[in-house]
Amino acid sequence: MARKKPKENVDRIFFTFAEAQDFLGVSHQTVYKLIREGLPSHKIGKKRVFLKEDIIRWIKQH
Repeated sequence: MARKKPKENVDRIFFTFAEAQDFLGVSHQTVYKLIREGLPSHKIGKKRVFLKEDIIRWIKQH
C-alpha cells in the first residue's frame, strides 16, 4: 500500500533555533542568554528545538 504524503501545512509543536529567534524577535546571542536564564529547550541530536507551549509559558512567567 502506498504511503500518504504528509500535509504541507502540518502544525508543528516545536520551533527550530532560527524559528524561535524569529518568534521571539531577538538575536542569536539573546536566545543563548535566555536559555541560560531558564528558557526551556531540548536537544535532538545536534539540533536544539523549542516547544511552542514552553516558550509561551516562559514568556508569561517572566
